[in-house]
Amino acid sequence: MAFGSLLLVAWALVVLASVGVGSLGFYAFTRNRVPGRPLRRLVRNPRLWGLGLLLLVASLLTHSWTLLAPALVCTVCGHALKPTG
Repeated sequence: MAFGSLLLVAWALVVLASVGVGSLGFYAFTRNRVPGRPLRRLVRNPRLWGLGLLLLVASLLTHSWTLLAPALVCTVCGHALKPTG
């Protein structure tokens, strides 16, 4: 397998992962629910978690480290914090 083919496969995997994570984040952010039982047990605040996932995808697409830090904070807080409202 040539280097170009390997790079194309890696690029396709990154695109597939970003589309999957982005759709999960959009679903959680707009509907305030998380799909699947394992994620429902793990995520306490779906909107915050979904916002974190959307910021993760945005930081991946723009190659921005400044977006990555708040994305990780939002994702971790979505797991740990219960909604107050």
